[in-house]
Amino acid sequence: MNLPPQIVALACAMSYGAANIAARFGMKHSNPVTMMLISFATQTVVLWSIVLLSGSIPQISYFPTVLFVGIGVVMPVIRMLTYIGVATMGASRSASLRSSYPLFGALFALIFLKEELKPLVLAGTILVVSGTFFITWQRDNSLTADRWWYAFFPLTAALISGLIQPVVRYGLGIAYYPLFFTALVGVTSLSLYLGSLPLVKRFQRPVWNLRGLKSLIIASLLENLGFLLFITAFGLAPVATVSPLIATSPMWVVLATLVIFRDLERVSLRTIVGTSLTVAGTIAITLSH
Repeated sequence: MNLPPQIVALACAMSYGAANIAARFGMKHSNPVTMMLISFATQTVVLWSIVLLSGSIPQISYFPTVLFVGIGVVMPVIRMLTYIGVATMGASRSASLRSSYPLFGALFALIFLKEELKPLVLAGTILVVSGTFFITWQRDNSLTADRWWYAFFPLTAALISGLIQPVVRYGLGIAYYPLFFTALVGVTSLSLYLGSLPLVKRFQRPVWNLRGLKSLIIASLLENLGFLLFITAFGLAPVATVSPLIATSPMWVVLATLVIFRDLERVSLRTIVGTSLTVAGTIAITLSH
């Protein structure tokens, strides 16, 4: 049974959201360096095990392989920029800027893939991104709030993510093997990250704390499931259609947090407005097909 690309994209957003919640628990006893190492190792071991056991190593041409190896090279950069943004700006403000990548993705898709941007998809994109900003953007009175240039980190991560999306779409158009390509990205990222680990350790060393290890492993599994769904979605539909739906991930984080920790969080007007905008955008994109 072939699922609609919109469902795959929403499942990707939910998986990423659940991964963020699990990572939040794990990071209380660890740090981003450890999270990245576990994530790439899990992606490599789990997905390559599935690929090898299923005998699904495809006979593909050289060019799409190079494209996804290139994606594997830049993935550690994206995740590191994202984590630096969280550390310097705070999670909510950084996430709101990081979630702007659908606009970059749609722009690059229009320029390089000549994709058609339907009016409903455009309206849905604007609504989803606006809703995400409403939900995740919070006032921050800390000393770092005045250092506007910290926004460079999450915005750069969003820009690179937006560039990757049409590359994924183009590569899958040549050879549609999302499982294999996800595993290829994982082993490339892990190899690069292990090679750079001596340099990374000069700034931050991995922290192996058993109290946080379980949550980090769960977060890694969910994150890699999300990435597999990410690649799958872009092989099924245009970038402008699935990218805004994947960008609803911050909304699911907020909603899940409000449901699980109701005594710690209150549903503000900002959250209600943001959720309404995001749902409206999701409906608009879904109705576009």
